[in-house]
Parts: sequence; structure tokens; C-alpha cells
Amino acid sequence: MATFVYEAMREPGEVIKGELDAEDATAAASSLIVRGYHVIRVSDANALAGRRVRLRLGIWGGLKRRDLVRFTRDTSSLLRAGLPLSQALVTLRNRAGKSGWRAVFGGLRARLEDGQTFSQSLAAYPNIFDAMYVNLVRAGEESGKLIEVLTRLSDLGEKRDEIQARVKMAMVYPAVMLVVGIATVFVMVSFVVPMFMDVFEETGQTLPLVTRMLVGLSRFMATWWPGVIGGACAGVFVAGRYIKTRAGRRLVDGLMLRAPLVGRVLRQYEIGAFARTLGTLLGSGIPVVSALNITASTLRNTRYSEAVRAMVAEVREGGLVSACVGSCALFPESVANVVAVGEQTGDIAGAFHQLADENERDIDREVKVMMTLMEPLMIVLMGLVVGFIVIAMLLPIFSLGDAIQM
Repeated sequence: MATFVYEAMREPGEVIKGELDAEDATAAASSLIVRGYHVIRVSDANALAGRRVRLRLGIWGGLKRRDLVRFTRDTSSLLRAGLPLSQALVTLRNRAGKSGWRAVFGGLRARLEDGQTFSQSLAAYPNIFDAMYVNLVRAGEESGKLIEVLTRLSDLGEKRDEIQARVKMAMVYPAVMLVVGIATVFVMVSFVVPMFMDVFEETGQTLPLVTRMLVGLSRFMATWWPGVIGGACAGVFVAGRYIKTRAGRRLVDGLMLRAPLVGRVLRQYEIGAFARTLGTLLGSGIPVVSALNITASTLRNTRYSEAVRAMVAEVREGGLVSACVGSCALFPESVANVVAVGEQTGDIAGAFHQLADENERDIDREVKVMMTLMEPLMIVLMGLVVGFIVIAMLLPIFSLGDAIQM
């Protein structure tokens, strides 16, 4: 059985859209005709699901990353309750509130019934289930520990979401403050200050240097503000396109790692993601070389991703993971020491999990410190800018008062 999306008409002008399960497209069309519909189009929802879901993933899309974590957790729970995998997918499909996930569940079930393994079925949707996910499921199938692996995957996804939320919280506040500050200064310089300029010019007095600077900036902004906004939008567009290139992404990632306050949080996040992912893979029986390759593909920062890929060649030639980590400037010496202890005790997966736990605690601490320092820094910065504008406007008034008294 497969899932098909259809468009049909029962009465002139009334187009009905929906989904149904059938053996093939012909059977689906026949079922609609029997029900009295005039068939317009029948499409294989499962074959198109990967493309549709890819377009809908993201912040504003219909499918979120947390949906994947929920799917993994629910599948693990249903299997632990004794349901066969195929029946578990049917249950999840009936529960799904989004058509994209319903199509995916139907496609997975259809592939299982065709004789594919669960990991092979997941691999048909690479835009949803990445290499790490598929490889862990394959390892769980081969070892007979699929439920445990799915539980680990859901735990890993929840940890990632939690850490990402903390990092975003640390970066959103200063970004919002900066945008609001720039908008406020732009409005004041472009529209408020020019109202006072005519008054100053009518007095005929020589304006202070600070005021003349503000007047020049204000006149420029009042005259060319559409061009300034257009140029800023064009600059953002060009920068966005450049960031999508490999060179642009490497440049931005490198700058972000060296940024004050934020850079330390991002480094802790990448190290934690590296340790958590690698520990999960090694604990599930994935060979170390494959685990490093998969981990590199999951890291967001290209500098860390490239560093981990470089470790693969050294480990393949017989090098220790601790030595590779220790020789990389992106990892502090303490990371290599913990990994070395794990290698000596034979519990390298546990060592990486320990590192991940430590980094999560460090991120919590760094975020609190960052938020504590960022708020007064932004207030001081905004105070200096607004103070400059106020002083530049008050100085001519004071001068005018002195002239009147004389």
C-alpha cells in the first residue's frame, strides 16, 4: 500500500483535494471513480514527500526539528510497548497533524513492506534523516538494540535543542538592542534633528564643531535616507549571498569564534556538540573513523567541521583521537586530557559524554555572564550615542542664551 494525493471534482466547480491509500495510482483513481468523483490528478505522495519536506523544513516551515525528536521518541515508546515497527508507523501516521509527516510515515511503511530495513527506508529521506541518524539506526538493527538507539537519538536531539536555545538566548538580546538602537538614532538624525536646524540657522551664530558635525550628518540622512536604506538592504543581500559560499561561511565562522563574549559561547557549543555526537556514535558501536566522519558533517561551524575531518586521516593511519584533539588549536588541552583518560580506561564514549556534560554546564555559566555584561554595555553604548546627539543640540542653545545676556 502507498499514499496518494489527489485532486477530483464531484460537482462542476467544486475541486476536492485529499489523500488515500492504494496499491498503485490506477487503483487510487478507480477508488475515486467508484465514489463518484471525476479525477483530475493522482500523485504518489510518498515519492514526492522528501522534496516537499525539504522545502518546508526550517524556522517558518511546517516541519520543525523538534518534530523529528518527537517522532524518534514516540517510535521508541511504541516499540518498547510491543508494537511491530510497521504498526507503529501506522499509529504515528494517524496521530500526525501535518500532511508532510503523514506522507513520510506512509512512505516508510511502504518501504518496510517492500522488504527494506528501517535504516534503508530512512535513507530515502536524506533531507530529514541525516547520515548520523541512519547509521545509528543501522547499528541498532544489527545489534538488536533499536529501541535503545532510538532513545539515545531522541535524548541527543533534545540536548541539542536545549543547548541551541541557550546560545540563541545569549545572542538574540544584544542583536535586538542593536537593531532598536540603530533605528532610534536613524529616526532622530533623519527627522527630529532637522526640525531644530532652522532655528539655529536663524540666529546667525557660529555653531560648535560637534553641532556642525551632527548638522552635516542630519542633512545627508534627511536628503539621502532612501538611498541609505536601499544601500543597507543591498549590502545585507550581498552579504547573505556571500555567506552561503564556502569561503564566506569560513570567514564568518572564523570571525564569530574570535568575537568577544559570543565567541567563547560558540566554541563551547561546538565542542559540546562534537563530544555528545561522537560519544553517542561510539557508544552505539559505530567505528571511530566512521563516527568522526559523521560527526564532522553534523557540526555547524565549518572551522570545527574541517578540523574533525582532518582527524579522520590521522586516526585511519593509527593515531589516537586524544592526540588528534590535542594537536588542534580549536580544542583546549583539557579536552584532550579527558579523551586520553577514556582511551586508557577503555571507555572513550563515556569520556565524550562527560565532556559534553561539562560543556553544557560551561555554556550555562557563560550565557549568564554574557547576559550580565551585555545589558550594561548596550546601555552605555546607547547612552553615549544619544548623549552625543543631545549635547550637540544643547550647545547652540547655551551659546544663544549667553549671547542674549550679553
